[in-house]
Amino acid sequence: MKVTEITVTSGRTFNHPHEQYSNLRPSVTLNATLDADDDPDAAVKALQAKAERLVEDHKTLLLESLDRIWEQDQIDQQIDDLERQLTSAQSRLDLLRQKRQLPPMTEEGGP
Repeated sequence: MKVTEITVTSGRTFNHPHEQYSNLRPSVTLNATLDADDDPDAAVKALQAKAERLVEDHKTLLLESLDRIWEQDQIDQQIDDLERQLTSAQSRLDLLRQKRQLPPMTEEGGP
């Protein structure tokens, strides 16, 4: 038998780092056409190693990107919370300032 073409597939399945019940499945398929003087066994090993590296590198990039997105979402949530707190505090401050500026009550209950 003469091997003239090789197809190799590599893939990973791993949990999403920030979501429950969510998996990621990066994969790659590589094809190679062999020349007459190529060693098929060596070519398969080399192609498989390359496919494994590509998938592992892709997994690493996915995880880094998801971490950056998650961190950005956390920052956005904190900003929203702080803005709401500031708005509420400013409203309360304005109300207290208005109350402080009211003329004092007389004994009859009016100014």
